[in-house]
Amino acid sequence: MQPEQYPLMAAQEEVHWWYRGNRAVARRLLARWRPSRVGLWLDAGCGTGKNLEALAAFGEPVGIDFEHAALALSRARGQRRLARASVTALPLASASVEVVTCFEVLNHRAVGDWRAAVAEFGRVLRPGGVLLLREPALALLRGSHDQVVHSTHRFRRRELRDAVQRAGLRVRRCSYQNLVTFLPALLLRSWQRWRGRRPHEQVADFGRGNAALGALCARWLAFEGLLLQWTRLPIGSSVICVAQKPA
Repeated sequence: MQPEQYPLMAAQEEVHWWYRGNRAVARRLLARWRPSRVGLWLDAGCGTGKNLEALAAFGEPVGIDFEHAALALSRARGQRRLARASVTALPLASASVEVVTCFEVLNHRAVGDWRAAVAEFGRVLRPGGVLLLREPALALLRGSHDQVVHSTHRFRRRELRDAVQRAGLRVRRCSYQNLVTFLPALLLRSWQRWRGRRPHEQVADFGRGNAALGALCARWLAFEGLLLQWTRLPIGSSVICVAQKPA
């Protein structure tokens, strides 16, 4: 993502149904599987800091990001425990963190070896600590938004699950998510590929859209969070994984 896009993202995070709905999902899953002990909570690739603000009940928030523009916006939101770092080389001691979250980061071209990042998450977690990952799903949904935000990979459920297990973590739930956006995204991406969108026409999916439809979608995502506490979904535009480090 270009530095000038972060203020747009920060504004959308306050109001857009996709961000609000996915925060609701994260709250439900963390409430179900969070450790009994309260300690450091790392948001790896914290972006503009909205998740550090919105999920602060789950630990003492610490954020890392590689982009100066993102860290500046996190500081503007009042976050102070921040560092410029890569998810593949976390500036934290082993077994020092109770919760690690990482949302739409491993897909970024700057990450490189995303499996090394998952291994780092496992390294810094304390025994009993919890990891929550969410990444874009399925290569057939790749489109102009991926190019704008420098996304080079879309994940299958199995490959994310396998990487988490290789990092020594026990998977509690690994599922597709954002079922409500799957069919619209598939139709849009198929149309973009058929039309042959030119580079100067590439746009990110930051549009606010219809408010009533957005509110309905946000409620559906909150309902998905309830479902994901007990089962997994067969398809979706994202893949989400909750895992725990064995005690």
